[in-house]
Amino acid sequence: METTIEAPARDADRTRAAILHAAQQIFAAKGFAEAGVRDITALAGVNPSLVSRYFGGKLKLFEAALDAALDPRLMTDLPKDRFGKLIVARFADEDDRISPLPMMFSAAADSEARAIAQRLLRDRVFEPLKHWFGGEGADVKAARFMMVSLGFFAYRDQLPLAEFAGRVEPRLRQWLEREFQAIVDE
Repeated sequence: METTIEAPARDADRTRAAILHAAQQIFAAKGFAEAGVRDITALAGVNPSLVSRYFGGKLKLFEAALDAALDPRLMTDLPKDRFGKLIVARFADEDDRISPLPMMFSAAADSEARAIAQRLLRDRVFEPLKHWFGGEGADVKAARFMMVSLGFFAYRDQLPLAEFAGRVEPRLRQWLEREFQAIVDE
């Protein structure tokens, strides 16, 4: 009897996760306005009605997808004394994570999606970073970190420059390491 109760819950969790992952991919590739629920559910291999069931609609799905992509631990779990080197390695070395940046950029065209992106960026990135930096000027340090990292990701992912393609050019990588470390140390 217990397995019959658990099996649907596991299936629901898998379905919800599949929709969320597909939404991240579609929102990142097409943007909020161009992404359709049918595109997302086709990629997830589920019925479109399940978006409403699990998320309440496209806007709430966007919020959940962006929220899941913004993980402050990628920054705040690093030791402060080697932060510059480690954060650049984490940012510059390719991984299979979906970048939240295209989702945030595409949200700018829709007032509701933009408000969600701004709130999540503040709550999930800025505030945890400010707390992690701590002390006087923590808000300025968090803002500096966000500006430098946004520039890096914008020129690597959104407006690609050759220097950011593949392995980051060694002198540029060293500069980034110094800049990020300076933010922590000052």
